[in-house]
Amino acid sequence: MGSKYAWTGVLLAGGKSTRMGRDKALMEVDGKPLLLHGVERLRPHVRELLVVGDPRKYGGLVPGVLPDEIPGMGPLGGIVTAMGAARFERLLVLAVDVPGVNERLLERLTRELPEDADALVPRHGGSLEPLVAAYHRRCLPAFMQQMMASRLSMHGALEHVRTAYLDIDPGQDGWPEDLFRNLNKPDDL
Repeated sequence: MGSKYAWTGVLLAGGKSTRMGRDKALMEVDGKPLLLHGVERLRPHVRELLVVGDPRKYGGLVPGVLPDEIPGMGPLGGIVTAMGAARFERLLVLAVDVPGVNERLLERLTRELPEDADALVPRHGGSLEPLVAAYHRRCLPAFMQQMMASRLSMHGALEHVRTAYLDIDPGQDGWPEDLFRNLNKPDDL
């Protein structure tokens, strides 16, 4: 059914990939870089798509890659950069290194962000997934403030906005077991 609003999709491609030892966004899964998998997953759900990362590294793969406004601020910085550039008020954020995230989850995030909430974040077994989530641009001032105070934790930033949660039990109710599997080390591939 889709959302009644226009959304901006945000693929967070940045990141130092220190544990992986090479650039995650460019790693191939099924013959295609993770970056392109992410773009393809977001595209059906959004009217505008932003990739936040290094234009020199990713510009050849996708057009309009946005560099972090203030480098070194982690995912929070990437989300703040995207909020500043987005044409639409609602942002669907996806990190490049969670290849298990499926259509159904992205669809639910865009459909179920409550009118009176600033963020909708999946929650499973006590863990939050702030890098696979829906945000309203109203988060921007609070997120900026956290960033300027060098408090870069996404979990911390969520405490300063009205956050709603989408409870999901991977492996149950038709959700894949590896829905939120994160690629950090070469053996995770």
